[in-house]
Amino acid sequence: MDLSCQRFTPLLTLALVAGSLLWCLPARGEAEGRGGQSGSDQLIGRDDEPNRQGIIGGVRAASPASSFWDGASVLFKPRIYGFYRDREGAPEMAALAIGGGVEIRSGWAAERIQLGAVIYGSQRIIGASDKDGTQLLKPGQESFSVLGEANLTFRMHGDNLLRVGRQSFDLPYLSRHDIRMVPNTFEGIVVGRDAKDGLSYIAGYVSKIKRKNDDRFIPLSQAAGVSRGKDGMVLAGLQQVFPNGSVVGAIGERTFDVMDTWHAKGQLIHGVNDMLSLRLSGQVTRQKSSGHALIGDFSTHLHAAMLEAVVPRGSLRIAASRAGRNKGLQTPYGGSPNYLAIIVENFDRAGERAWMIGASRSFSSDPSQGLSMFVNHAKGRTPGSGWKLDPDQSESDVTLDYRSPKNGQRSGLWFRARVAYINQRASQGGRDFVDARFIVNYEW
Repeated sequence: MDLSCQRFTPLLTLALVAGSLLWCLPARGEAEGRGGQSGSDQLIGRDDEPNRQGIIGGVRAASPASSFWDGASVLFKPRIYGFYRDREGAPEMAALAIGGGVEIRSGWAAERIQLGAVIYGSQRIIGASDKDGTQLLKPGQESFSVLGEANLTFRMHGDNLLRVGRQSFDLPYLSRHDIRMVPNTFEGIVVGRDAKDGLSYIAGYVSKIKRKNDDRFIPLSQAAGVSRGKDGMVLAGLQQVFPNGSVVGAIGERTFDVMDTWHAKGQLIHGVNDMLSLRLSGQVTRQKSSGHALIGDFSTHLHAAMLEAVVPRGSLRIAASRAGRNKGLQTPYGGSPNYLAIIVENFDRAGERAWMIGASRSFSSDPSQGLSMFVNHAKGRTPGSGWKLDPDQSESDVTLDYRSPKNGQRSGLWFRARVAYINQRASQGGRDFVDARFIVNYEW
């Protein structure tokens, strides 16, 4: 691969960030046309970055209360995914797959019980065996399908739910991590409440995981690296969303005889005026071995912070993080909540100090549809030496999205194109590579 342009890639990303500054402010007529909306009502939502999971939500009802048969639904969620990675001095990775999910839900029996299931699949269109490793398909570029979710939800009181069976989560370090064709799903029993405003909570036991490129459920301890492991995880978490959108939350997760993970976060939102809001976010993760320490005795941490300036159609951000020197953060069950977890890298290796700048821009008055984009540039340095050395690296990303208007309650077409360039210091054993992805989602 010709990498002669590598020194210009970060400059190009910085140029895109700077250019976004000029785009973010709306025209005078646009601002005046919003009438009595408050500043927070005008602001765009967060970028849809599936490699980052930071929300501590509860158990969410899949549909409003309705009779068992009248409320039943079948939802088709097809997906086409093309993946290409060209790494210096290593074989290419490439595949094109089609698949997605079919979601089947009942209504509520006696306003208390709901049944649900999701069948996932990924079928190869293009995928040579010597270009394996994309994780769109099973190892060896094999197609697969799986009953990824099959559960019963019991409404205890109001929005407080109990769910048992195969299900999905979007929690820090335990998540769908939906960055390929099929997400991670889990087996377990949890109770909780999910709220956009106010208090959300979740607690329970998760025994198994089906990883994104597999059709088997295995114990969580085995997914973490314990040969023939049989143990699962207990977890409990809370999140409070205040009226102005500020957030505090914390969650604890213990995989028996493997590790404990504790994560806390906070976000303050300050509306400067109707056109500008500032968001200051911070998080702390503590992770250490537990019990018999079956994947080794360790203790590590991650501290991260981010400042965002948000206007009606765009945002600018700066972020930084620092990981513990003893070991990198372990993420065998999903994505990292680190603000620097972008398309490819999480920037949470042992001792890694990293920073990031980025910008987002929506070209539509409704950020939930139309054309939008976001760019990020992150750089990390590690203190390792000898056999522990991890190469210093940077990542420059561009993501383009187009969402067609929604049809009632169902989403329309969503086209996404993503390109990442990772530059690793060659003198430390690093290899540069380009990662390109094209995804088409639909729902009916």
